Amino acid sequence: MSIDDPDKDIHEQAALWAGRMNEPGEPLSAAEQARFQDWILADPRHERAYRSFVGISTMAAELPADTRAHLRLWAAENTGARAASRRHFVKWGALAAGVAGAVVLGGYLVKSQGLFGQSEVVTRTGESRVVTFEEGSVAYLNTQTRVRWLGDKRDRRVVLLEGEALFDVVHDEARPFRVMLDGSEIQVLGTRFDVRRKADGEVVVTVLEGTVQVRGYGSGAASSDWTRTLQGNQALTYLPIGLVEEPHETVALNAVKWRNGLVQFENTPLSEVVEELARYTNLKIVIRDPSIADVKIGGALGTQDVRKSLELLKQYGPVEIQESDGVITLESMKKRDSGNGTGKQP
Repeated sequence: MSIDDPDKDIHEQAALWAGRMNEPGEPLSAAEQARFQDWILADPRHERAYRSFVGISTMAAELPADTRAHLRLWAAENTGARAASRRHFVKWGALAAGVAGAVVLGGYLVKSQGLFGQSEVVTRTGESRVVTFEEGSVAYLNTQTRVRWLGDKRDRRVVLLEGEALFDVVHDEARPFRVMLDGSEIQVLGTRFDVRRKADGEVVVTVLEGTVQVRGYGSGAASSDWTRTLQGNQALTYLPIGLVEEPHETVALNAVKWRNGLVQFENTPLSEVVEELARYTNLKIVIRDPSIADVKIGGALGTQDVRKSLELLKQYGPVEIQESDGVITLESMKKRDSGNGTGKQP
């Protein structure tokens, strides 16, 4: 039987979908994505059950290995489930105990780890993290990111102080979910969207699913408030002083490839590529020769090994990569060869 087999209990289906979504290195096929969307939209209870299991599974994934092992034994004793691999962690919890088991398991995680209700969460350079908020929504934090939860039982608010986060928001018409930034806010009822706050103040909002409303509060005599609505596969870029560009179509999944350790570039200047890769390393990267700063780069580069990704840049042009004392330098190979008396001309 398939995951979405109607003979399965809703919570069993939700647990299996949550487990399938978190299988490392095994992305959903197009057919599976279509089945999942059909299943989610078929009944509001499906989404509620799925979000619950996502919250539990993401918390479990962050536990130390010895704690996960202890938790398997604990769950087996308390729900009658058999211990299983991490890949099937959520699956056996749901099959054994359904909703009650999930609530008990979630309660154990909250009590022992204190993962709900953290006021502020920070990721270091090259680190990512999954955070589940009090009301069940999930934020996937990218490198060098800081978020603060300000919500309560009547209000759902998160401040993105720096960095980037992918938000997976539980639907609640009575309590819109808001991401607050300097001079702007992003409001949704329930959807998936990515927010990138750059060091220069520029903000990029990319919507994967649903509808997102972005509002800017004007500053200065020449500025005024503005509001824009984004749908799935649309993006918006703005600064505290106003819009950089209007909402436009985009391939939203490219914006969140960082979840898989990749960053996607499309005809991007080398200077911007270097700026992006620098977010994932403590090494300093310098373009010594301005003549190569505008070399256009396309494709996906890994974030786990920045040195290796920089080496791959050589295929786009005569770029030489050197490293000394924690500094990686990029310069024109033609200019270097000419300066060394090789006879090659730029």
